[in-house]
Amino acid sequence: MRSMNFAFSSRIKLMNIVLDTIEILLEKMGLDTEKHWKILLALREIVTNSVIHGNKERPEKMVKISIEYGEFINFTVKDEGQPFDFKAEEKIPKNILSTEGRGIFLATHIMDSVKYKFQNGNIIEMIKRL
Repeated sequence: MRSMNFAFSSRIKLMNIVLDTIEILLEKMGLDTEKHWKILLALREIVTNSVIHGNKERPEKMVKISIEYGEFINFTVKDEGQPFDFKAEEKIPKNILSTEGRGIFLATHIMDSVKYKFQNGNIIEMIKRL
């Protein structure tokens, strides 16, 4: 089992740098193209939610991403935002064609497991068997 950790200020530019770095990790893991892009989509949606909705893009607030990988990949994403109704967000969005409101729905359908808890911030854990 290997692991990596990232922490960054809630800025879109920094988020993209971290996600680009994680994309390189996924490429090096040799995943098939479909699995690679689905995992990256799920992660990008959750991390974007953490920056925009959780931390309200306030640069003094941090987003943390922990990754463990081996036979599976486990992402834990933590922000400093207020709690939200995770169960309501994982349902089919009212407007499926909207550019907003689909992140958690997509992640729960792409990953094998997606769990939420609030503990001094929002924590989402996602697992995908490789």
